[in-house]
Amino acid sequence: MNTIDFLHATPQPYTESIPAQTRAIPALLPPTQREALRKLSFDRMHNFRDLGGYRTSDNRQLKWGRIYRSDKLSSLSEEDQNFILRLGISQISDFRSDEERQDAPHKLPSNAGITINELPIPLEAAQIERVAARLQEENVTADDMGHFLVEANREMVERYTPVYKQWLQSLLSEESYPQVFHCTAGKDRTGFGAALLLSILGVPHDVIVQDYLATNTYTAARVDHIVQYVNEKTMHQVNQDVVRVLFTVQKHYLAEAFKAIEEEYGDIDNYIETALGFTQTERATLQTLLLEPVSQY
Repeated sequence: MNTIDFLHATPQPYTESIPAQTRAIPALLPPTQREALRKLSFDRMHNFRDLGGYRTSDNRQLKWGRIYRSDKLSSLSEEDQNFILRLGISQISDFRSDEERQDAPHKLPSNAGITINELPIPLEAAQIERVAARLQEENVTADDMGHFLVEANREMVERYTPVYKQWLQSLLSEESYPQVFHCTAGKDRTGFGAALLLSILGVPHDVIVQDYLATNTYTAARVDHIVQYVNEKTMHQVNQDVVRVLFTVQKHYLAEAFKAIEEEYGDIDNYIETALGFTQTERATLQTLLLEPVSQY
């Protein structure tokens, strides 16, 4: 069994599925309880979270229950599917490559009526299962893997800005919500997408970085499980530090993407206007759709 096979087959540690009707939805909770439950409870997704509540520089905040970021939706349990229905998801934006979608198609409730927006960003370094298959074949170090991911973040700007533009422009329509956008692990392509969206909305950069790095907190148990499983199945032939780098994010990855933006466009605001097509008018429209006054509770 090679690495990509057992990553597809990696079992989850057994936990009893929580009925969808009893799972917490942050948008339906009192404001003071939402942040603690930003990561929603799924059996077969590990990085599904609400972007609500992030504050902007002009003291507004993202509305809860409008837009979510996630890892792949290809292995949902029956209760996960019921939970998707409860969330009322209207649209899914999928940054995975055609190959990734074919290997792991969405597993959604048949009666959901969800629009799928395919926006392929076929970065090799971000196609996590494909990269994992090479770990037994090549003498890859943790530094090599980190450099690979740094270059991938630059490539998102240098090659795939038009794809992010297409996605972000689609968010100017009310019909796009509630929405979840995702890739395979929900950390690289999705992480950069979230950073762009939050930048357009006026969220401070330090908060954007916090959201980006939150992947490491929310998926820590999952990564530990994968490392253990890889060690067992390969008889410790794969360096666990390399596996951890592959499945996590680092601050300097995102910084490299913003550095590429500055080199080409001068600053993020010019990039947003000239490359992504968001003048003050479009930014105001998106802010109206996604922002609200900060809760006083």
